[in-house]
Amino acid sequence: MNDESRSRRPRDVAASRRTLLAALGAGVGAGALGLPGPAAAAGPGTWTNPTRGTLTSGYKTPSRPGHLGWDVAAAQGTPVYAAAAGTVRDIRTGSYPGDQTSGPLPGRTGNSVHLNHVDSFFTYYGHLHRVLVSPGQQISCGQLIGLMGTTGNSTGPHLHFEIHRPRLTSTDPRVFLANRGISLGSTAPLGSTGWPSVSGGTGWVQRTIQYLLRGRGVSVVVDGYFGPGTASAVRTFQSGRGLHADGLVGPITWTALILPVQQGSSGDGVRAAQTALNARGAALLVDGAFGAVSAAAARSFQSANGLLADGQVGPLTWSVLV
Repeated sequence: MNDESRSRRPRDVAASRRTLLAALGAGVGAGALGLPGPAAAAGPGTWTNPTRGTLTSGYKTPSRPGHLGWDVAAAQGTPVYAAAAGTVRDIRTGSYPGDQTSGPLPGRTGNSVHLNHVDSFFTYYGHLHRVLVSPGQQISCGQLIGLMGTTGNSTGPHLHFEIHRPRLTSTDPRVFLANRGISLGSTAPLGSTGWPSVSGGTGWVQRTIQYLLRGRGVSVVVDGYFGPGTASAVRTFQSGRGLHADGLVGPITWTALILPVQQGSSGDGVRAAQTALNARGAALLVDGAFGAVSAAAARSFQSANGLLADGQVGPLTWSVLV
């Protein structure tokens, strides 16, 4: 969870996570995806980072002079937010990896969203896994508009992001946002929430992932180190679920990986929940048995975070927990 999310009221965080969970699961009808909190309060001249990830291909590089935006790479399903308030000009859906058809702007950018803003600005978001808005919809700054993907002419999950003023007169989005105090790919987007993207490192989140993988029947060493062995195990799990097998545990992989836990549950899913609860201040024995003490720790965590305190670790509790 980013620092901005921690500063928001617990119930706002929970509400935002419900929006993202719905988008990642059964899907949400167009027009039902406004986020609460800071995003809704942003003024008409406010800009924000559209997503978080690693900057890859840049704006009009010598090798790609026709590349009119920046690419920001992260796990498939990473949330993508509107960089400013405006209106959905047009969208494209139904694309797939390798699709050669152009989107609303020239280029084979797959599923995409094109937004109108004040002062003749336009922004463009390409290669989306899923589009979560509809043409003509009014959008607030920082509103969730799609999920990162690899549709169209793409070799891996990333967001292709462009800024224009006027239409088809592009500007370097990294410089444009930097002039407004925003680091493309790094600064926390307004209204951002959701699952962390994990592809390496050492710690309790990595250990939690390893327990969940074992709970899902994938062989992996539980040592808290996300190295090549764990990445391989993640790819095995992703392949078995029909997901993009990139070895990155992002929002879509998280929602497939988590296991529901309640009093009476046992096994590695319980060990994962106990590990995460301990990282959040509990002092549980990680024994794989979710008894009364573990359920009480879950209720305490839920109460502190504005969640229904039922002692059951379901999707919403998991999303706040990690």
